[in-house]
Amino acid sequence: MFYILELEGKRILVTGVAGFIGSNLSDELLEKKASVIGIDNFFNGRMDNIKDSLQNQNFTFHKADIRDYDFLLEICKDIDIIFHEAAFTSVPQSVKMPISCNEVNVNGTLNILNAARIRDVETIIFASSSSVYGDTPTLPKKEDMNLIPISPYGVAKLACEKYLYAFYKVYGLNTVALRYFNVYGPRQKDSTYSGVIPIWLGRIYRDENPIVFGDGEQRRDFTYIKDVVNANLLSGVANNIAGEVFNIGASSPITVNELADIIKKICEKEYLGVDFTDPRPGDIRDSFADITKARKILKFEPKYNIQTGLKKYIEWSKSRNYTI
Repeated sequence: MFYILELEGKRILVTGVAGFIGSNLSDELLEKKASVIGIDNFFNGRMDNIKDSLQNQNFTFHKADIRDYDFLLEICKDIDIIFHEAAFTSVPQSVKMPISCNEVNVNGTLNILNAARIRDVETIIFASSSSVYGDTPTLPKKEDMNLIPISPYGVAKLACEKYLYAFYKVYGLNTVALRYFNVYGPRQKDSTYSGVIPIWLGRIYRDENPIVFGDGEQRRDFTYIKDVVNANLLSGVANNIAGEVFNIGASSPITVNELADIIKKICEKEYLGVDFTDPRPGDIRDSFADITKARKILKFEPKYNIQTGLKKYIEWSKSRNYTI
């Protein structure tokens, strides 16, 4: 595709490079022959995610924290593009730890923006979230609608978006925010604060029923990781998108109950049931994306639906003896 040559030879900083999204993005950038400088503090990231990248001569890794402004100021020298994936990533965890969420997501992002401003970085692509929309009833979610986040995580992501726009308007930085919708795929780990799909896969592999918070009729837009990576690459080379925000989703919502049935069928565990429990604080009832703007301006088109994406993810987990 056209972005292959445009990314070749670029010096690119990926924050959160050992995490789920950051490591997948880094792999693709290295495939495009970019020079990748990755940073991670391993709060969520895993060394196993970058073990192949570490063998690539075009990859350099630093164990570091985005709250360390002096480090960022040094590392941003001669950087062309920043893909900012590092984050305090969990909505439930943000409810328990709102100050930590703010320190990492808001203060850390402000550090990156200011370092980029001083070092004249060309482009900053920021990983935002559908959480900024909150629980407003209007569906699908469009970029220009009213934003009323209901979790500390959503508030922090929205604050970051506002900082990106301010740095674009005041300092002329080429900033772009991508609002991800329920990303899943290889390297997403099964833990208390992960997305629903890896948690369910972990339980299903152990012959345990998936746990559903609420009645399971809430609708979501589950987006396969390769589509998210593609949206980042397109944003990194697009012209005249400074200050913009884009929804990045599959644009094919399903209910949580439907998701459970699909996963159990693919895993050949249809005999399992579902355990229902109370809704969690901060959870949104329905959320799915209108991606018209990304289609028109970025030429973004999802290539995976929930069936094809889950099959790829499950094939990957089987290759690792069901370790996710």
